[in-house]
Amino acid sequence: MALEPLPPTEARPEKVAVVGAGPAGLTAAYYLALQGYQVVVLEKATVAGGMMALGIPAFRLPREVLAREIRDIESLGVEIRLNCEVGKEISWDQLRREFDAVFLSVGLHRAAKLGIPGEEEFQGVVDGLSFLQQVNLGEPPELSGRVAVIGGGNVAVDCARTALRLGWGPVSILYRRAREEMPAYPEEVESALAEGVEIQFLVAPVAVTGEAGRVAGLTCQRLELGEPDASGRRRPVPVPGSEFAFPCAVVISAMGQAPDRDFLASLEGVEFTSKNLVAVNPVTGATAIPGVFAGGDVVSGPHTVVAAIATGKEAAISIDRYLKGQDLHRGRPKRWQGLAFAPEGLEPQPRVAMPCLPPLQRVKNFQEVELGFKNPV
Repeated sequence: MALEPLPPTEARPEKVAVVGAGPAGLTAAYYLALQGYQVVVLEKATVAGGMMALGIPAFRLPREVLAREIRDIESLGVEIRLNCEVGKEISWDQLRREFDAVFLSVGLHRAAKLGIPGEEEFQGVVDGLSFLQQVNLGEPPELSGRVAVIGGGNVAVDCARTALRLGWGPVSILYRRAREEMPAYPEEVESALAEGVEIQFLVAPVAVTGEAGRVAGLTCQRLELGEPDASGRRRPVPVPGSEFAFPCAVVISAMGQAPDRDFLASLEGVEFTSKNLVAVNPVTGATAIPGVFAGGDVVSGPHTVVAAIATGKEAAISIDRYLKGQDLHRGRPKRWQGLAFAPEGLEPQPRVAMPCLPPLQRVKNFQEVELGFKNPV
């Protein structure tokens, strides 16, 4: 059962536009509504939730939970306009005229390309973000057969586990580094392995091959780890003469995410970092444009839902202060000192394992995998 939402304070005349209905945007809208502001969330997709609705599979984030929380936000008076793309249905100039402040939380919805021959030539090559979005909207691509997922992050693991649930397979993840260097959550990797996903490490595709216009496989190359690169991880180095054929009917590219630079650049005055992310004040979330703030993945790069929620809450504080003419920096950032803890005399205990659906049962549907802990007797 959803908790009763907190009542807002006295209504204020200022209007705030939130561009993007992902976790950062919805959080900012929630806290601004509690302060009495008139908040309108503009979302170009057909559903609210951002990557929570379009990227994260339902077996990790049940849609009824997300829908309930969005209803709670709307109950505070927040208006969510779906199918409303800024730059088309409403211009940036109109947005600036009609609203007293703007929060950009548009996420990272462009997928990185593999950059190898054959990628654009054969049917059956899809990017991971588009694949997950299609499945989450109930419109999975009409493909089948053996699947190769390229990448080692959470998107790659989500794609592999989703493909299994669609009845495709067998499913393999090809990752160019070693397992200990995979950026995906270890528990998600373990779940994928338990469900039957194969992971091949130190492997990289060098070309997509096909027949009659459809994917027939990949030409891959073995790698070995060399000296550390700029990320601090050992750089994968090709092993001479190690190329081999990997037969498959579907190739899912999950190599990374990027913002829609062209869309953001249409907002005159916005600045970018060297990584093509929106540049903001690290404490306040303010962009170079007065009254325009930004947060979530479009500022931080790919991160967790919780991290995006945190930026949305901080943005609400900044926007409230901005509209009241107050100091945006006062008392920020908070310096967390931690909790007092004295482990002396305590015996280490193994971590309690989360109860989950059996692997053979969960790969047949999109039911939530983790069952939750029961109250102790």
